[in-house]
Amino acid sequence: MEQKKDQLLYNNEPKHQMNTMLTKYLTSLTVLMALLFTAIGCGSSMVIQNVDYSQPLESVLAPDSELMVHDQRYAIKFSIGKILERENIGSVEEIRLIRNRAGYYFLTAKGFQHVYVFEPSEGELKKKEIIEISNDGLGDPAFNQRDSHIELIDRTTGQAYNLDQTGRR
Repeated sequence: MEQKKDQLLYNNEPKHQMNTMLTKYLTSLTVLMALLFTAIGCGSSMVIQNVDYSQPLESVLAPDSELMVHDQRYAIKFSIGKILERENIGSVEEIRLIRNRAGYYFLTAKGFQHVYVFEPSEGELKKKEIIEISNDGLGDPAFNQRDSHIELIDRTTGQAYNLDQTGRR
């Protein structure tokens, strides 16, 4: 009888250990699943809407000897060499740059016939639109940020133009 009693104790002990291990395993699995669902829920679906990318003031930037312009305030740096070629101009003292609410950059300079609209992309600015303004070239351009558009004023002629990323408005 004693031998059977010892066997019963011996046989029940592994069941108890298995129940304890199973409980720990299920608890760990439940915690892991909860963390996984929390991470998935927070990470992939976060969207911030109604972002206003506009710069309230235009930047007036002087190109360096390598035709690079750098706006430290808005952390952008790029070459204007291709634009000067397109305008058939050797150099400019300064360029005018502003960004609208949708995030597009507008660029022009004294003597330019066009306003260039660029879309930011990873490590580059892509041409979105080239807006013809004047066959004679701009005399003294200035940009202003408006609610729904960018205003370009040629201070020499007093002419004003309303622009957006699709062209003139």
